[in-house]
Amino acid sequence: MLVLGASLCCVNTLQAQVAQNWTIELQARSTLEASLPGYNLPYPSALSSQYVSLGEDGGVAIRVIMGNGQEGIFYGKNRKGGIIVTGNGGGDAFWSTTLDLRNGMIAIEQGSFNDGAYLYSIDGTLLRTFAAGGSEGVSGFSGVTLTSDGALCYRGDFGFTLDKVVIDEYIGDSRVQTLITDTGSDYTFLISPEINDARQVLMKTFPATGAAQRIVRFEPDGSPTTVAETGAVFNSFVNSTAIAQNGDAAFSARRSSDSIWQVTRWDGSSFINIADGSNPDIDNGSLANFPPVINSNGTVAFRATDIEHDSTALWIGDGTDLVKLVEYDQMIETDLGPMALGFDFGGDTGRQVMNGVVDINDAGQVAFAAFLRNGTIGVFVATPDGGCPADFDGNGAVDFFDISAF
Repeated sequence: MLVLGASLCCVNTLQAQVAQNWTIELQARSTLEASLPGYNLPYPSALSSQYVSLGEDGGVAIRVIMGNGQEGIFYGKNRKGGIIVTGNGGGDAFWSTTLDLRNGMIAIEQGSFNDGAYLYSIDGTLLRTFAAGGSEGVSGFSGVTLTSDGALCYRGDFGFTLDKVVIDEYIGDSRVQTLITDTGSDYTFLISPEINDARQVLMKTFPATGAAQRIVRFEPDGSPTTVAETGAVFNSFVNSTAIAQNGDAAFSARRSSDSIWQVTRWDGSSFINIADGSNPDIDNGSLANFPPVINSNGTVAFRATDIEHDSTALWIGDGTDLVKLVEYDQMIETDLGPMALGFDFGGDTGRQVMNGVVDINDAGQVAFAAFLRNGTIGVFVATPDGGCPADFDGNGAVDFFDISAF
């Protein structure tokens, strides 16, 4: 019970510690060389700048570029998987880079500028087409995210003068759109949103009056809660933000006091510093390049430049513990045997490990794509080994149910 009390004092909610030991499994590996077979992916296949999405059960999805203008969506789990559906853009992209995997479904934007989105099953079946239009009259969907019951949330264009953030879903065979907010009287610009299963929507905004930038969490009825805004504490925010299933938020912000970038968790009332650019191992400016992700246990994952290796790396933190999970030269098991992470492109690009954004689920698993020493890109899922000593019911969180189990 003393452990529970100590955790409660740290962050105002009972949290499991960040695991020190992890199992990292390769789910797929691309290849651009006929003599070098891919893993769960065909030749040729490219994953450069593609974004992974992680399901609650450890499944992972990513868009793949293949030969002859073909694109594919990869889905895999427990080291098994493959291309579940293909598309051909005919010169234009068929899908966008970003997708969202949730509860056996994958939402992905259509590739053309004015298009909508698709919803697939993880077996490749097209479940729904969300064409441009609907009752809100939007097109050019951006930042499509997904709830576990199949509702999409995105920013869409309404003509040339207005942007709308919309929840879009099918109830039976009827398409229903719910307006969350728009660039009318309150905001001049809206960054792409994130949604959770409670239909809470988080995004960075540019208010029409007051603070220059504001991160806002909207309830399903559109009522706003200010998470953070520029002023005395922070003077800038990275565009993309993350919301957990419990409503907590994560974002990267530049502190007003010293211009240091900080990866921040918001627990509904206060800010928790996960990591910042004063860390001797983290390049300060690199924290402004990619957004963090967060789960309901308060665990945050983010990528940044690792000063020690002059390369990108992946960290996991909760405000108390900070673990570097992936770094340059780290040996990792692949289908070709143990191989070092990271590739040196030379020139301004230099050494790189991380490819695209990362993702996290409430089981504490983290998905990422990374360059391997042979120049290919692997898709990985990292699973924490063991649990917090006080996690008596083994659900990955220290909460009331652990007190009952104890």
